[in-house]
Amino acid sequence: VPSGVYLIDETQSIYVYDSDLAQRVKIGDQITVCAEKTYWILESEQSNAEKYGYKGCNQLENAILISEPESSDKGFDKSIIPESTVKKIMNTPVSEDITTSVFKVNALVKRSEGTGFNNYYFYDLDGKTGSYTYTQCNGSDFAYLDEFDGKICTVYLSVINAKSTSSVCLYRFI
Repeated sequence: VPSGVYLIDETQSIYVYDSDLAQRVKIGDQITVCAEKTYWILESEQSNAEKYGYKGCNQLENAILISEPESSDKGFDKSIIPESTVKKIMNTPVSEDITTSVFKVNALVKRSEGTGFNNYYFYDLDGKTGSYTYTQCNGSDFAYLDEFDGKICTVYLSVINAKSTSSVCLYRFI
């Protein structure tokens, strides 16, 4: 079950954290919402995030759907999404707010098995610079990426948040 949706227009994108809304809309729907803008950080990571100047995930919460979804069989205009590289994204200081911005990148997709979970990484074409997807389901929510394991793909990535520890503040993707 998705925990939210992205609103995208010709000016920017933003994540709307609202699982009820996510159940009511589909890709390409045109909607109008009223919501509260917040910056989300795991409570246990707040002091480390502050040390690096990371304010949190720029998102909307407590959304109210103002207009019923207008469906479009065309999807949405992807030409408005800026192109970048994984390396450029990862080299952006966490004090710069790029969270929930969507970028078109070429990336090496890699699956990494852990004990009871899977991580899915997106690397720059150098095969070294990158990060992993943010999951709430031990990686099972990204199992559809298995077919792309080890392949270079064009993907639409967003920095959903940053993992903030005492030694690093590292972007994570969705």
